[in-house]
Amino acid sequence: MAHIFTYGSLMFEEVWNSLVLGQYTSAPAFLEGYARRCVKNEEYPVVFEANESVNGILYYDVEPYDVERLDAFEGEYYERKTILLNNCIDAHVYVLKKEYYEIIDDKPWDEEAFAKEGIKRFCETYKGFMTSS
Repeated sequence: MAHIFTYGSLMFEEVWNSLVLGQYTSAPAFLEGYARRCVKNEEYPVVFEANESVNGILYYDVEPYDVERLDAFEGEYYERKTILLNNCIDAHVYVLKKEYYEIIDDKPWDEEAFAKEGIKRFCETYKGFMTSS
């Protein structure tokens, strides 16, 4: 089993629960040495190495079959890396691959705006994947 750190759409129960089969304990966490930015023309963010920190949600002891589902959802743009969180626990984080850095927007991702407006559009866009994966 693996711990999974989420920093964007997967922080929201509506999205997380539509993708995974298991029930998992979660807690707030932070990731040092990375930045979170919007993806150009999308509702969701990416993280990449930078001298910043990112807040998110850590899901504990995620079953391998759910990690596979998350890998499929995240797709080719991301690499699942094991990174030390909160300076004390190793977790998997979906980090943008360097060859795709051109999709990064300069705007920081706004969690509150996503919760108010973006999540609805995001779920409509990815509904087929989220319910059939």
